[in-house]
Amino acid sequence: MKRNLSARLPILLSLFLCLLSNLSAAALADDETQPPKIQHEIVVTATRLETPVKETASAISLVQAEKLPPGATVRPESVFAGLPGIFFIQTGLAGGSGSLFIRGANSEHAVFMIDGLELNDPVSPSRSFNFNLFNLALIERVEVLRGPQSTLYGSDALAGVVNMVTADPEKNEASLSGLFGTFRTGQGNFRLARVWPNFFLQAEFNTFTTAGISQAGSRYPGNSEADGYSQQSLALKISYRFSPDFRLNWQTRGLLGRAELDTFGGPYGDDPNSLQKSRFLFNRLELDGFFLGHRWQQKLVFGLEAGRRENDNPADTAHPDEGDSALYRSRLFKIDWQNNFFLAPNHTLVFGVDFRQEQGSSSYLYFSPWGNYESSFPQKTASLLGLYLQDQWKPWKRLSLTAGLRSDHHRRFGRALTFRAAACLDLPEIGARLKSTVGSGFKAPSLYQLFAPADYYGPVGNPDLQPERNLGWDAGIEKEFGNSLALSLTYFETRYRNLIQFYFGSGYQNVGRAISRGLEASLEARLFKNGNISAGWTHLSSRDLDTGSPLLRRPEDSFNVSFNLSHKSISLAAELNYIGSRLDVDYSSYPPQTVKLKAATIANLLLSYDLKEPLTLFLHVQNLFNTRYELVYGYGSPGTTISTGFKLKL
Repeated sequence: MKRNLSARLPILLSLFLCLLSNLSAAALADDETQPPKIQHEIVVTATRLETPVKETASAISLVQAEKLPPGATVRPESVFAGLPGIFFIQTGLAGGSGSLFIRGANSEHAVFMIDGLELNDPVSPSRSFNFNLFNLALIERVEVLRGPQSTLYGSDALAGVVNMVTADPEKNEASLSGLFGTFRTGQGNFRLARVWPNFFLQAEFNTFTTAGISQAGSRYPGNSEADGYSQQSLALKISYRFSPDFRLNWQTRGLLGRAELDTFGGPYGDDPNSLQKSRFLFNRLELDGFFLGHRWQQKLVFGLEAGRRENDNPADTAHPDEGDSALYRSRLFKIDWQNNFFLAPNHTLVFGVDFRQEQGSSSYLYFSPWGNYESSFPQKTASLLGLYLQDQWKPWKRLSLTAGLRSDHHRRFGRALTFRAAACLDLPEIGARLKSTVGSGFKAPSLYQLFAPADYYGPVGNPDLQPERNLGWDAGIEKEFGNSLALSLTYFETRYRNLIQFYFGSGYQNVGRAISRGLEASLEARLFKNGNISAGWTHLSSRDLDTGSPLLRRPEDSFNVSFNLSHKSISLAAELNYIGSRLDVDYSSYPPQTVKLKAATIANLLLSYDLKEPLTLFLHVQNLFNTRYELVYGYGSPGTTISTGFKLKL
């Protein structure tokens, strides 16, 4: 198979270069009619208000769902690849354990949301997001906000926010799409939208399955069994406008996931029958109204989420006398009352109150010839009550200012205060903008960290834990050259303290300290009307302040460049991702050894063709040159994968 791929790659590359030259010539011929322009978009996550990106001091990246490759609905790496300051890793092809590092922070220091309602799993040890539940059904765009954001979003937003934003349909439409590819991968999707004068409804059903690759890397002995993954989801959103100034929005989504797992990475980590099943239900109800002649806007949001994960690993031929099983249940209830006071055309005050209650329980059983071990985590509850205030003011047309304060109260550790300030100065004479932010963040201890029962070695949970805290700032410049080229450069630095770490014999303790600093650079250029190129580069230095060691699995340098070109019915997108070397740990040896993962360059290619008005065909090639690499030591990463499919507008 590898020989066949190696033989075909030069042919694929030749065809690509030929097509690229023809498309470029055609696009240049079309370019005479309209000058290219850089587009400035609107974001909501940075300030909880619709704000043009060019007036936002925050470091934020936008990913439009319609521009993502097919299959990205359940593939987070397609969303986060190449974003400045962002690095995503996952074990295996799909369904494996995932982590997102924002500016070098731990994955649990980012909060994931849908329309502002958080998704982090209350019953996971550190209350991180479960990437097996990643799904972009009904999502229009993903906004990735970097830097401490607890002032507006409370606990967990130490490093940043990932907000998946749904759209309101403007017309009746329906579509059907399908994908087929390497590793027996298949995906089907149906989407429907219906619009009436005061009401709309949209729904999306998605099913995905793949035979996958071995999560424990197949380059190591004893790892030959592939680990598959499947996911089915249904999302529904409705909206009713009672009057021009008042409407109700409701959305619900359900998800079923099934992931085959391995025991560990490295030699002989395979497990032929380890299985995890996940269920997730999400509900969000919003009342949105204007009062006092549109000077006061109120948004009242109710959220209810419930999750269940079941692990089953019975005895098998490789492990005839041992196995384990586990069950995890979680529930999150949220109320958010946001008030926007429009004091003047360029002055808005935001005041809000939010309440979050999380519940979780788990049970675990391990059996072996040496006896059974059973651990039970009975249902526990924790709640947070928060008050937040933000002043967004534009004292003159060149200067945008934002300042905010927040107070949270937790029944265990008491009060947590956070702040944030931001400024953006527009210099139109030289086509530049200066931006800077400073802010603090906190993360409340998880249910497991607070209440986990003791084991053979001693305590685990610690009810006296305090919140993790950080302080961060950034400063940058954005420069535009005409309407066709934009550059940006940002320096950032964040210090963390009171980080919660686990120690055998004493359990969880607030002892960790870390620092993360670096540079983020990006480029966007409109080469001609139907072609653009974008690039991003991140230089990161993240260290444990107690040991002086670099934080694991974070590359010092990462780089991305992408090229998009279209002509009439043909569109071409090419992408190149460079991941620098980084440190990891080999846990298959004793004692565990620090290892260095090699740098890697991965190329992707997407070709789409509008056959007729309602039908689009596509071809997607990932890891075009079959690069061998590891994102996590001992775990597999896919070689060249090819998928093809269609999208039909009904």
